[in-house]
Amino acid sequence: MFLFQQDHSLLREVVLEDFESKGPMGNLLKVLACAELEHGQIFFLDFENAQPTEAETAVWNQVNAVLEVAHGILAELQSYNGAGQEIREAIQNPCDLQLQEQAWNAVCPLVAKLKRFYEFSLRLENALRSLLEALTSPPYAPMQHLEREQALAKQFAEILHFTLSFDELKMTNPAIQNDFSYYRRTLSRNRLNNLQHDAENEVNNEMANRMSLFYAEATPMLKTLSNATTKFVSENKTLPIEDTTDCLSTMACVCRVMLETPEYRCRFTNTDTMLFCMRVMVGVIILYDHVHPVGAFAKTSKIDMKGCIKVLKEQPSNSVEGLLNALRYTTRHLNDDSTSKQIRAMLQ
Repeated sequence: MFLFQQDHSLLREVVLEDFESKGPMGNLLKVLACAELEHGQIFFLDFENAQPTEAETAVWNQVNAVLEVAHGILAELQSYNGAGQEIREAIQNPCDLQLQEQAWNAVCPLVAKLKRFYEFSLRLENALRSLLEALTSPPYAPMQHLEREQALAKQFAEILHFTLSFDELKMTNPAIQNDFSYYRRTLSRNRLNNLQHDAENEVNNEMANRMSLFYAEATPMLKTLSNATTKFVSENKTLPIEDTTDCLSTMACVCRVMLETPEYRCRFTNTDTMLFCMRVMVGVIILYDHVHPVGAFAKTSKIDMKGCIKVLKEQPSNSVEGLLNALRYTTRHLNDDSTSKQIRAMLQ
């Protein structure tokens, strides 16, 4: 279901006239209208049930093939325990060749897993590009795309949800960096001693360098998407940057209204939809902040940052602290002079 009306006065009359007759949906429409009239964008996007139309099928199938792998990636990352014990014993006993071999044998399968995660980030980048092309291509405006291609908008949201879920797990698992650092040190030592293990054929020095840059980021998947979105804008010279930023700000607005409106939250059938909306909202804010020249925090931003932060802070702290940290540490413009003291204070 998608609602869009640019004539504010007409929409207000329609909403108020139908308010009594439409029951809970009338309440929702009125809340949405009151919240969004000044932005000129009124809509409801169904993240739970949107299905692809025939026109969306080609891109949807391409992106769906990537998203089907995403669940397994998260499960693997969640169960990633690392080789800390084996590495400590090897470091403490450098002359014990058996312990060195045990540590190496423990680390190599883990590094192969880290390689799969990194390679998946490249697939995710391509999927995001396909969605951006579909949701911003002429002759339709971003709002019209969202009306016509809700299933693709849902996939965009699912990519952002995966991205922030992955990065939250990565940030709380120091074993990833420790394992990979030990692997690289051992590779270097083996080269000095003219030794080569089979593992080097799978993760050679060039690949290890790329993976090292990826995992050095606090939020590597989000960094990948930010870079991909910025690259998409820079490479599409004929596409107004507003087409991309309006798509992002619109999705941020959708999620905020979903989260702050009781009449809407009551319609969620999945208990995870609240967290889904929060992650998507934060993800599009960060992308917007990286792509838009003045960012998401300036007064001229089309994103209501105070409202978005307020919605997050109203949730249990254990469920949103990672999202608030993402806004604090992965945005580009939070510390600009154009950011109000009130917004900075809200994120302290």
